[in-house]
Amino acid sequence: PTSLIGLCFILSGATGLIYEVLWARMLGLVFGATTLAVSTVLAAFMGGLALGSALAGKVAARIRRPLSTYGWMEISIAIYALLVPLLFRGVDHVYALVWQQLHPGNFAFSLWRFALSGLVLLVPTTLMGATLPVLAVALVRSSTRDANSVTRLYACNLVGAIVGTLVAGFVLLPLVGIRMTMAVAAVLNVLVGVVAISLQRKAPSVVSEKVPALDPSISTVNSSRFWLFAALASGFVTISTQVSWTRILTMIIGSSTYAFSIVVALFLIGLSLGAWLVALKDRSQTLRSAILKVEVLTVVSLIVSLFVLNKIPVVLITLGLKLQISSWLGLLLLQVFSATLLILVPAVLMGM
Repeated sequence: PTSLIGLCFILSGATGLIYEVLWARMLGLVFGATTLAVSTVLAAFMGGLALGSALAGKVAARIRRPLSTYGWMEISIAIYALLVPLLFRGVDHVYALVWQQLHPGNFAFSLWRFALSGLVLLVPTTLMGATLPVLAVALVRSSTRDANSVTRLYACNLVGAIVGTLVAGFVLLPLVGIRMTMAVAAVLNVLVGVVAISLQRKAPSVVSEKVPALDPSISTVNSSRFWLFAALASGFVTISTQVSWTRILTMIIGSSTYAFSIVVALFLIGLSLGAWLVALKDRSQTLRSAILKVEVLTVVSLIVSLFVLNKIPVVLITLGLKLQISSWLGLLLLQVFSATLLILVPAVLMGM
């Protein structure tokens, strides 16, 4: 059933972001609480998602049993994720060897660490990126599909990602630590995989070479190039801004896993709100006109955020004293409020 597939993808999105928070925490022990640790995780995560999506998109239509394929992908992610700590320890030995044999400078050594750590994370993130195209094929072949089924599938994944970020950063890691958090995520992956494989037994095996047609309004070569450039620029701005704000907020609200989780969760919430707002809009205006307005508003919001940034320390101290905040929870809520002032509006516009 479509609803069960959606639930599986919610859990899949949750585990993916649990791993992202975990890996950021683990690499923080290697790189320190630096921008390089955050950049490594995000680059490997987004790079793997893009690579997996591209590879699976080429072959997904020819897969006879997409739900089984998806299920085995989830189980493979679980197995590999449990091996990541061991692989990181192996990479540590390589770091030491590189330092002893090559004596690289600080920047070159940082690039070595970036490349090796990113390589370790590329396999599970590529598998994560391949899950959406494969599940989309399963939905297209479903008797209960409709025009928005794939869109809802992506929304389920996004909801799971938001929940996974918050649960990992604020519940699992503080209460049970890195190893048990990883075990919980792996168990969820295996559970999703088993459910998907069992669902496949009730569905027919089909091979389809058909690829959904592009919207005629964006099918010309020149127009396609424009939209590909727009997507490239949008992705560059979104992720580089996330890295920058993570670094900036580290100096204001600390370098803890909580701070990283707050930034990631606010970005995901903003992106989903932006996409939802676009879905509510009428289609009367042209797409080029719409994206021009959104991009101009994004620029304005980023400029305004620079002024907001300078006020955040004052807001934190003033509200903290005025409200007489003396508890950890009160301070945390104050930090969330401050980060929201900085992040949410630009993130919504980027989501649009």
